[in-house]
Amino acid sequence: MKLEILVVWAMLGLLVTTLFAQFDRPRKKLIQYGWGVPSTAFVRENIVKMESKCPFFDGIVIQTQGGWKSYPVHVFRKTPFDPNEFAEDISNLRATEFRRFTENFILMWGTCEKGWDWFNDSDWQSAEYNARLLAYVAKVGGCVGICFDPEPYNGNPWHYPSLPNASSKSFADYWAKVRECGARFMKALQSEFPDIRILTFFWCSLFGNIVDIPDPNERMNLLSKHSYGLLPAFLNGMLDAANEQVVIIDGNENAYYYREPEQYFRAYHLMKQRALSLIAPENRRKYALQVQAGFALYMDLYFGLVPFEYAWGRIGHFLKPEERARWFEHNAYHALLATDEYVWCYSERLDWWGTQEKSQWHNFVPEGAAEALQSARLKVEQGKSLGFSIREMLTEAQKRMEEAKGK
Repeated sequence: MKLEILVVWAMLGLLVTTLFAQFDRPRKKLIQYGWGVPSTAFVRENIVKMESKCPFFDGIVIQTQGGWKSYPVHVFRKTPFDPNEFAEDISNLRATEFRRFTENFILMWGTCEKGWDWFNDSDWQSAEYNARLLAYVAKVGGCVGICFDPEPYNGNPWHYPSLPNASSKSFADYWAKVRECGARFMKALQSEFPDIRILTFFWCSLFGNIVDIPDPNERMNLLSKHSYGLLPAFLNGMLDAANEQVVIIDGNENAYYYREPEQYFRAYHLMKQRALSLIAPENRRKYALQVQAGFALYMDLYFGLVPFEYAWGRIGHFLKPEERARWFEHNAYHALLATDEYVWCYSERLDWWGTQEKSQWHNFVPEGAAEALQSARLKVEQGKSLGFSIREMLTEAQKRMEEAKGK
């Protein structure tokens, strides 16, 4: 009898342990991305050095060599990619032994070719094919998904007034069509990669000035004029079709500029609650379960690398080197603390890997940057407080900047 009781208790203990394991929070993850985004060939050749140099990153964004022979209008283009262009990418990824960097994403641009339009069936079929092909590359290459950058570096597919048929079709017409295409886009991705993760630099985090407007007609009117007004329609379409394995990450690019811990928690509330006004009622449960809140870090701003002619980025120039590293650690800590899972670390004029041409800006990592990231993630993982505030430091830098402006 005693043995039977012990067996029962052992089984109960195993059951409880298993249940708790199923509901563990995801480990917080740091993803590196920037102007020096490495190619599959570079990663294959340098992965050991990259992982040993930056063990605090969990993954990187990788650029395919395929799809870039003409002007790099990545997905929304009038002609489909040539699949033969990606053979070397697939070979490179399969031959790369990732040890530390296990959360890698293939880059996908959301800009569009001139004249491309949602209502042109041929245009959309090309985009659909391109999405499917990149998802295939990510899957067979051992990545966790796609990094979808919706910023329009060439044509803007999200800005209703500038689209080819805006004069003959209403915003409501475009909203319905883009939602339909979003569903087809998701079906194309998950047909090749059923459990795909889609890291995006922003979704609903971009619309903090619109989400709280109670009148839906007024919200739609404002969206019809917004540079990214059709982006929520695309997201709704993706949610229409997404299976339960798909994860979508709102990367909240606005977090680049944060200075206070409270901003992270307000942004989390925006992405998880206030944004529901942009989500169709039938998709809100799926949104709650499958759309994660993420955060971004902008190293150029913290380390004074934004060109001085851009007034919004000057404050970093008025900080001491150790103060710049503290701002970076502060933001990395609070981003990791608040995120559901992912934080992406963006840089333009510094180079982690040596992929960019050498200049006064490129091919170096600022003093204290690596140590700041290591410290921030260790404190979060150990449940420790950050231990300092940057408010006074930034206030003093602001004063120095104003004084310099007056001279």
